[in-house]
Amino acid sequence: MEKTNILVVDDLRSMRLTLEGILEDEGHNVVTAENGYQAIEAAKGTHFDAIFMDIKMPGINGVQTFREIKKVDPKVAVIMMTAYSVEDLVKRVINEGAYTCVYKPFDMEKIIELVENISQEKKND
Repeated sequence: MEKTNILVVDDLRSMRLTLEGILEDEGHNVVTAENGYQAIEAAKGTHFDAIFMDIKMPGINGVQTFREIKKVDPKVAVIMMTAYSVEDLVKRVINEGAYTCVYKPFDMEKIIELVENISQEKKND
């Protein structure tokens, strides 16, 4: 079975480590970035099947980062993450092609299910 390449982008180290650990335990390749600039560079060098992107980050936020990554790799499934109520922002990025938005703290079953769905869609492409 081909591994799914996943990028986790969050300025909180604990969040990156938690998601990375869980997704690696599920058998996926995981790369992490602590800010939008690192994420864009990573996306230029590697095709990711899924990107978990925090919306609120210092410097370039998740929405701007999402837009830049979509220019580099239009097919990537981007899952926006937030601990805040930013409904207008969430609606906007979903309309622009984000895969979905998940709220912190996560339901890990849901995260694993999302990645499985993306993997299936990739196979059927």
